[in-house]
Amino acid sequence: MQRAERREKREERREKRTPITVLETEILKKVERDIKNLDLVTPYEIVQKYNVKYSTAKRVLLELARRGIVKIHLKARRIIIATPVK
Repeated sequence: MQRAERREKREERREKRTPITVLETEILKKVERDIKNLDLVTPYEIVQKYNVKYSTAKRVLLELARRGIVKIHLKARRIIIATPVK
């Protein structure tokens, strides 16, 4: 019984998170709008606000950097720290 309950909880968590391919433009627009008010932006902040996977949040930050909306100050294997371009 416990296994079934755990499996259901895992499936619920997976359903809540949406891959960037589906809502890429919507997420990018929301993040772009909200980033302007922040000093530093990390993937973790995007994960908490928009309920996406960490890897998706990293891709969003890299895409915003490519577009010139944010400037990446530190990029390591596990973290990206960026600031909005003003």
